[in-house]
Amino acid sequence: MKRLFGICAMAAFLGSCTVGHQITVTNNPVGTKTGVAKGTNFSKDLDITAEKACSNGGITKIGTMEFKATQILFFVKFKTTVTGE
Repeated sequence: MKRLFGICAMAAFLGSCTVGHQITVTNNPVGTKTGVAKGTNFSKDLDITAEKACSNGGITKIGTMEFKATQILFFVKFKTTVTGE
């Protein structure tokens, strides 16, 4: 019984949940440039906006945008990816 409880506890601690969503923002082509903005829920200056991702990738015309959030226990990692020209 203790072994089963230990296995269930490890599965709960090691398991994660990922939610992602990709959208076409404009009618612009997908493009060759990619910009990424990352952060965690404990970051002091969390900036995961599309504007930040565009500035990181040097993008002026957005083609697509993807947002992904991964949670492991209380820690959440956010990632915004923008493609375009």
